Amino acid sequence: MKETFEQLEKLSGALQDVEYQFLILEPILLYGIVFGIIGFIASYFMKADKLQIAALVVIAASSFVFLPYISARSKAQPRIEKVYKIESPSRVKHFADNTWSWKENKWMYYAVAGLAIATILVGARRNRLGLTLSIATVLFGLIAAKNSAWMHYRDALAYHPNLKTNEAPVTEKLRAKPASTSGVFETPATASRSGSGRIEAAPAPPASTGRPPRSVTPLNGN
Repeated sequence: MKETFEQLEKLSGALQDVEYQFLILEPILLYGIVFGIIGFIASYFMKADKLQIAALVVIAASSFVFLPYISARSKAQPRIEKVYKIESPSRVKHFADNTWSWKENKWMYYAVAGLAIATILVGARRNRLGLTLSIATVLFGLIAAKNSAWMHYRDALAYHPNLKTNEAPVTEKLRAKPASTSGVFETPATASRSGSGRIEAAPAPPASTGRPPRSVTPLNGN
């Protein structure tokens, strides 16, 4: 129980860090919109008006997450650039380019939020206008979700060098070391008996000859 409270305390502190805030908010721009669209389509054919409104609220709220997300990302960018400026300058450029792309596509999320709210006010099944707004909400929502997935992938390329798309950060290839030919292993076949009866290793041949050591077999009983 004590460990749980310690973890919650650390998490509450991390949520105040902008570098962690935008990492938490970014998936909402993808999964929140996608799940909201799935719920809206299902509730539409089920003719469940309350569920339709709930799904549209999820879509609108997930789209409005873009505002705190881009704010936290912009504030976190200077620190991220300091971290990777020396070790990997290319990541700094990729992250800055991704931030610019997020800002360029902000209209998608504003449009989805506006369409979802308009659909709630008019009513998805009330008239043709409501049907048109419903279709537009789904289409623009899918476009925004696709953009979120693509931008998430681009961020992953900058953050995670282990992805297969990236080149492995290996400076030189590992090669197997050749077997050593200078030493001679002692085996019963390469050993001889001394005058005291003790088995000793046979001396290695001179290095200049390049010939393998001669095999000496001990006589039985000596």
